[in-house]
Amino acid sequence: MSDKLVVGFVGVGLMGWGMAKNLVEKGFSTLVTAHRKREAVDDLVKRGATEVANVEEMAKQADVIVLCVTGSPQVEENIAKIIKVMKPGLTIIDTSTAEPESTIKLAKLMAEHGGSLIDSPLSRTPAHAWEGELTSFVSGPADVLAKVKPIIDTWSGALITVSNTVGDAHALKLVNNLVSLGYAALWSECYATLGKLNVDPSIFREVIRNSGMVCGNFENFSKYVCDGDPNGHKFSLANGHKDLKYYKNMAENMGIERPISGSALAVFDKAIDGGMGDQFLPELIDSMRDK
Repeated sequence: MSDKLVVGFVGVGLMGWGMAKNLVEKGFSTLVTAHRKREAVDDLVKRGATEVANVEEMAKQADVIVLCVTGSPQVEENIAKIIKVMKPGLTIIDTSTAEPESTIKLAKLMAEHGGSLIDSPLSRTPAHAWEGELTSFVSGPADVLAKVKPIIDTWSGALITVSNTVGDAHALKLVNNLVSLGYAALWSECYATLGKLNVDPSIFREVIRNSGMVCGNFENFSKYVCDGDPNGHKFSLANGHKDLKYYKNMAENMGIERPISGSALAVFDKAIDGGMGDQFLPELIDSMRDK
């Protein structure tokens, strides 16, 4: 039964901490390992998780391992360690935003070693992760999806099956992030222009709020410009830049024109070149002010 599965969790950062918290609180035997966020591991152990020394020890014990790491290089690094010692039949749920081509190759590698991998990237914020209200996309073989669905349900308010083909959910996630990151670039230009026009940004916020364009993305972005709070969307500019580069690679491999994503990537290039990688998404406007 799924509720008897031992689940390992790698990557208890901004999103992963809340996800693992829900996994523990909803009754799953959960293994965690420390990387940078000692606070998260200590909290999860207090809630009932078990700490292991490293990912190799986790792979020897777990039936399922959840990866919530930065991107494809980190996923590949962890799986290279896992396949050497993993428990037979291990399934990996990769919730990272990763490159579909890498995901497909890793799924084949896991199959060669008697395991499986599905991609289940995420949408929404760390606050939603904490409340178990993330949107999760998932793709992979139907029998594997059935096995891991109760796990993904612990942190998800919505679970959307993309297809039975591994890699499709990661591809869709890159398109989804193009929307979010493209809007961040758009809002940045709009607010920077208002600064030149000496228009109070809160007036523009009220205009959008009373139009068909109002949305959570706009509200979270505007909290920084209008209220000085950058925490409306705790997603680093470095991660946004990475995701747009992944989209670029995917689109170019498929021969897709990308005038919008190319412009958004240029905005993020400028911010990263300016040393803003660790700042949150709403702070993107700072790279466009007084220029």
